Amino acid sequence: MARIIYIHVPKCGGSSFAPALRLRYLTSQASIALNQGDPRLRGTDAILSDYGARRHELRAHVAAGKRLISGHVQYDPHLHEGAARNYRFVTMLRDPVDRFVSHYHYVQRKHPDPGRAATLEGFLDTPDAQRLASQYLFYFGGHWQGPGINIGALTVRAIRHLARFELVGDLSDPDAFLRGLRRLTLTPLVHLRRNVAPVPLSVPHKLRPRIEALCAADIAIYESRLARRHAA
Repeated sequence: MARIIYIHVPKCGGSSFAPALRLRYLTSQASIALNQGDPRLRGTDAILSDYGARRHELRAHVAAGKRLISGHVQYDPHLHEGAARNYRFVTMLRDPVDRFVSHYHYVQRKHPDPGRAATLEGFLDTPDAQRLASQYLFYFGGHWQGPGINIGALTVRAIRHLARFELVGDLSDPDAFLRGLRRLTLTPLVHLRRNVAPVPLSVPHKLRPRIEALCAADIAIYESRLARRHAA
């Protein structure tokens, strides 16, 4: 079986697919822990501290020779070119507008905050909306969109980095992703369904243009992968 690093972007099905992989790599697998950052920090500083700690943990698991490593961790090109050059990098994407709406409702359910807008419409005007709307930019390009951020350069970087992945799935076609994983693991895999929203979510028609504008960078990254897949 191939050595795999599964980068799990939030609300892209990783809670269903990563456990299936862990069952196959039971004796040599690791999950990246959450909430490792400096507890004295708040806001985006706390989040960046947490992801920095996750990056160190990823490197430690690679050094320890774990055959499967999965988690909410940013792509590290230097690791891929160095100690993890013998690993196959895998991830799953999802329509960015659907992913954004799902992410908002998830944090509302699981991490309620009186300081967060109580409605999706109200949330769209907040800095956190900028962050949630650019998760592909963050995970594969290095940073979220925001003031002073060169979104164009990060988008190009994210697209270039994703081109290095062995397998990039699309949540709209889970069977194709499973086939790709089976090709890497040389074993059958079950499609588990975990962390699914309690009710189906839809994108409010009147909000779609605003959400698409927020998600523009992630849409460009996502569509580049669709084009690459169709070309193949």
